[in-house]
Amino acid sequence: MNRLIKINTMIIFLFIIGCEDKADDSSSIVIREITTDNVSAGPYYFNLVTGEKDSTTWHLLYQNKKVPFGPSVYDMPNFSLDNGVMMAVDNSMKKFEEIEEAPSPSAFAPEGGRLQYAGSNAALLYDMQSHKVSTSTENYYVYDTVTHKVFKIYFVEYSSGVVLFRYAELPNK
Repeated sequence: MNRLIKINTMIIFLFIIGCEDKADDSSSIVIREITTDNVSAGPYYFNLVTGEKDSTTWHLLYQNKKVPFGPSVYDMPNFSLDNGVMMAVDNSMKKFEEIEEAPSPSAFAPEGGRLQYAGSNAALLYDMQSHKVSTSTENYYVYDTVTHKVFKIYFVEYSSGVVLFRYAELPNK
């Protein structure tokens, strides 16, 4: 009888171990943190798919934009997107890390200047009173129409011409 109890216990134990959740965690989202070059050094082109600077196949461009103000023209740090990508904006104040899926395809539209200086969803904001540049609190989504990949982007910090941003590829809907 003692032997039968041991065998049954071993079978139950093997059953429990066999039913352990072996879900592959490869679907976890990898967040990358990128520090741009100084905007004064020239345009900074970035490819979201490869995760590298790339002036030929880029998605995100950081450069100075000539902005007239009164009789003068000033260089303002500015982000824009390549024409081959579309953009959506999440201004719900959701934490960047909590975003795990892309918005519906109907949420995307051409960037059309919205991300750029003085655009409705500008990534970089200029305070005329303090003469300081800050980053937006919005989360941005970029849809690459060539690869059909979707990325989330958050601009963390601007300091003396250099920008720190975070991005990650999201699963498509």
